[in-house]
Amino acid sequence: MLEHYRYSTEFLRGTKNVYISIIPCKLIEQVSSCTPVTYPTIHKFLERRKIKLKLRELRSYYASFMVRHNIISEEVDLLQGRIPKSVFARHYLKENPKELKNRVLTALTQLEQTLN
Repeated sequence: MLEHYRYSTEFLRGTKNVYISIIPCKLIEQVSSCTPVTYPTIHKFLERRKIKLKLRELRSYYASFMVRHNIISEEVDLLQGRIPKSVFARHYLKENPKELKNRVLTALTQLEQTLN
């Protein structure tokens, strides 16, 4: 679990603040060993392969998939940065993050199997 709220000067912005991210360690290792990729690069990659997909559609698909796989909509809002800092500190910081992490990682495993 990446705790962005602990490093507010590096990660938090004026809007759409993601306070935590739950990502499998394997994916973090893969990403850290790659060169940086920009949105235009991804767009060109999809365009060359004639895949008609807007990146914002992936965010919507992710949210819908998570809700269908045991993550309540308020938690999806938390994971996608749609809650203000005061709500995060008052409600989510006190919850058991390990339980949420386990449910999210289970859903991510199912998502990965769906995509393969």
